[in-house]
Amino acid sequence: MEHIDKSAGDFWISVGSPLLTSTAGRSIPTDSQLMLEYLTNDLVYTCANWNAASVAQVPFRLYAIRRPGQKLVSGFSTRHVPAKTLAQLKGNPNFSRTLSRAAEVEEITEHPLLNLLEKDNDGLNGYQLRYMTGVYMEVFGGAYWLLEPGPFDPVRRIKVLPTQRVLPLRNNDLAVVGYKYMPALTGAWIQLDRQNVLDFRFPAVEDPYGGRHAPLRSAYMQAELAAKFAMYENALMDNRARVDGTFIPKDQLTKTQAERAELLWNQKFGGEGNGRVLVAQQAGTFVPARYPPTDLGPLEISRETLKRLAHAFGVPEALLSKDATYANMQASLTLYARQTILPRVLILEQKLNEMLTPLYGDRLFLAAENPVPADETFELEKTQIAIRAGVLTQAEIRRAMGFSDLPPLQSISNPAIAADAITTAPADQPMATQ
Repeated sequence: MEHIDKSAGDFWISVGSPLLTSTAGRSIPTDSQLMLEYLTNDLVYTCANWNAASVAQVPFRLYAIRRPGQKLVSGFSTRHVPAKTLAQLKGNPNFSRTLSRAAEVEEITEHPLLNLLEKDNDGLNGYQLRYMTGVYMEVFGGAYWLLEPGPFDPVRRIKVLPTQRVLPLRNNDLAVVGYKYMPALTGAWIQLDRQNVLDFRFPAVEDPYGGRHAPLRSAYMQAELAAKFAMYENALMDNRARVDGTFIPKDQLTKTQAERAELLWNQKFGGEGNGRVLVAQQAGTFVPARYPPTDLGPLEISRETLKRLAHAFGVPEALLSKDATYANMQASLTLYARQTILPRVLILEQKLNEMLTPLYGDRLFLAAENPVPADETFELEKTQIAIRAGVLTQAEIRRAMGFSDLPPLQSISNPAIAADAITTAPADQPMATQ
């Protein structure tokens, strides 16, 4: 990192505030240290991968708004937006203000922007593109997309830049005015224009305008403790430096006889020979070694480490436990989607609509499907009440149940409803006699 006086103009900083490198004797982990934990710590990998995969599974849809006095978007395949979906869009904090002034909203099902987000981009398809973005955010606190302009399209290709090789360019007020990036094989920095780079970040509290704060960064000391215990246990298994017992012969043995007996003992009972029966050729006593029971200590620390890492990544403990009940699992999945996945999806959604969607039109916006599962029982009861009250048309009922609309002039007769109508109809009055 270059050290340049602020008054000299633009300068580079690696991550966060250039004035914050340690606090109370605790060093801030570098990107290399964070990557090492992800690559070698199974608990970190599990939590980061779980979040990244969950975010990548959320599909994005493209919508167009029509304000009063405007015509509908033409030239692309469109689809009607159900009232339920429109209500969810208006409740989204990213769109509530924009949609409050819209006269109509329609979904666009075929568009170059949708093709861009799903096609192969340097070997990464749409799911992998979102997955790697999520991994970089979990491990490093941010991810960067490079938008490469095309000769005919606003963006020809999206390239995911490894976060550890991207540095922001700041002005005197620490505002980001550009980026520099080091390709893997060149070893030289290249400068990138700010408008061509999408930065998806968890803002850092010490540097909200350009810094990034990873969940792993907060849990780094706990992750490091888990790694140290894993290394300790591996070293213990490789070289325990202790014996399981001592054989004390009744008669005195020479050094050569003792070494030969020890060698024969290890050859017979070592490795796959463990558990065989010994018939002693001479009288003696085997004294097993006794060690203090320290195995429960590391086990308890591992449980505490798992708990604290899960909390840092926003993963409910029930999802990582084999003892969770079905009810706890369902409740945890809903909590996980609402408190962990939804905020991450909103970050992606907001940045895409800030810098990518406007390149294709000022009336378009990308919206992710709500990852929070709906209360199916409540929705079914609400639909049934509306049907009994007669406030839904047949088309609205079909949409509420997930069916497509019927072709024009086609309807479905329901024999059950017809039978109910005949059964409940009042009987004819008897004719008066003269």
